[in-house]
Amino acid sequence: MSKFIQAVYHDQVIGDYTGNAFIEALPPIFSKEDVIERLSHYPFFDPMEREMEGHHRFHLIQRLFNVYQVFPQTLDLENRISRLIRQGYVGRNPMTPEFAKGFTKGYEEIQQKNHNWVNDSIPRSMTIIGPSGMGKSTTLSRILNTYPQTIVHSGYKGKPFSFTQLVYVQLNCPHDSSVKGLVNQFFITVDNLIGTNYFEKFGRSNKLSVNTLMPIMNQVIRGHSIGFISIDEIQNLSLKGMGAKLMLNFFVGLTNQLSIPICLIGTPSAMAVLQREFRQARRGSGQGDMVFNRMEKDSYWRLFIESIWNYQWVRKPVELKEEYVDILYEESQGILDIAVKLFALSQIRAISTGREELSPKLISQVANENLKLVQPMLKALRKGDIHEIAKYEDIYFPFDSAVEKERIVLEKNSFIKATKAINKTVSTEQLQEEAIFRLNLLGLSKEKASKAVKDVLKDSKVQDVNDLAKQAYQYSLELTKEIKEEVDEESKSDLPKIVKEGKEQGLSAYQSLKKAGIIKTIEGVV
Repeated sequence: MSKFIQAVYHDQVIGDYTGNAFIEALPPIFSKEDVIERLSHYPFFDPMEREMEGHHRFHLIQRLFNVYQVFPQTLDLENRISRLIRQGYVGRNPMTPEFAKGFTKGYEEIQQKNHNWVNDSIPRSMTIIGPSGMGKSTTLSRILNTYPQTIVHSGYKGKPFSFTQLVYVQLNCPHDSSVKGLVNQFFITVDNLIGTNYFEKFGRSNKLSVNTLMPIMNQVIRGHSIGFISIDEIQNLSLKGMGAKLMLNFFVGLTNQLSIPICLIGTPSAMAVLQREFRQARRGSGQGDMVFNRMEKDSYWRLFIESIWNYQWVRKPVELKEEYVDILYEESQGILDIAVKLFALSQIRAISTGREELSPKLISQVANENLKLVQPMLKALRKGDIHEIAKYEDIYFPFDSAVEKERIVLEKNSFIKATKAINKTVSTEQLQEEAIFRLNLLGLSKEKASKAVKDVLKDSKVQDVNDLAKQAYQYSLELTKEIKEEVDEESKSDLPKIVKEGKEQGLSAYQSLKKAGIIKTIEGVV
């Protein structure tokens, strides 16, 4: 269920909006600066994250998809949505007698299974058309999220007023162009938002026809004063059969009878469907059609690349140069989704291969290997042929499968590296044991042999056991010699003391030194 917001009423600058609880409960009309601040999003980034292991950085790179850069087109769309929602509520003031009469009229239509959609209201709808990956749906969702979705009214200007207002509802056009499918999706969405059971009461029944369900949907829209409905994936409407005609008539009816603004969103192939009937094309232009074209290679494209360029998780980040701006445009043709995924996948490739650095060549190589499915669409974009583009609306960048391939490469490289390290450790241990065994045969104790072998391996990378045993034995002899010389030096420094102590005991110097073990008698010598 959505978050319920208690209504807070704001004074209105525009007289047409004053005294309407539904409009006064909305946020104030945003300025350009407000929109930029509320919609822009730049996720957290810590340069120290570049020191993490590759498999961890694969996860961090997903943050790239949360970056949102505002463009002039974003401001334009926000302004249109703001006007649509408020203008749609102008004719539905809950403080007027006409508002209550609407419920009575709707009830009669349900009983008669009739929906009279003849109305002279001003059309308040729009269409958004553009190739996949240009951020149509994302931008609309971010704009709608600046509004509370569910507002609870309990009183208005000292008068009791109990009402649950739904500001907006987002739907997807069914693949089968079924009006009943769309109506049921509407019931389910409303139920999830405010905890009602419209789908259980009306949607599940196979006995209720489309003609019966449509006025029920209208009454639900009245009952919660829904301010805006967006219907995405409108290209699912087929020119064949009656499904598209019924759906288009349904949209016209909603805007005519209820004055509720509707926004239809789709790829270029939807244009053929929307333009088939003049009245739908006209009403779709209530606020002017918007076309989300691919970006031009201009200052706004550079602004977009700058907004994502700081998010480099490779250990050798590179500065943004014009060659990177150019190569990302060439390989994505200004499609934002492709550009971001290409930038992300290029980093993943750099990490998985151990290069840890981006380059134009690397980006181009990743594009050639992973954009094969979208090449027809990119070719059509280079030509600027909108009819060709429409053919490839369902082509997508297989990002997840590409990441999985790179992850396997990273794991393979890590596994080989770890295995070599283990093999090297085992080999070194075997080398040490064999060398110590040979030194034991030469008369060195295990302790001395072990110390000699380890000390030799510290200073050299000996791989042959014969060389190691030879060097360790020589090292042991030199070590023994140094120790003996140190003892002899210490003994020489004590000679005067030994002789003096011997004289006190009545011994000669010779007898004192012999007693101390410094002078030794060699057998067989007189």
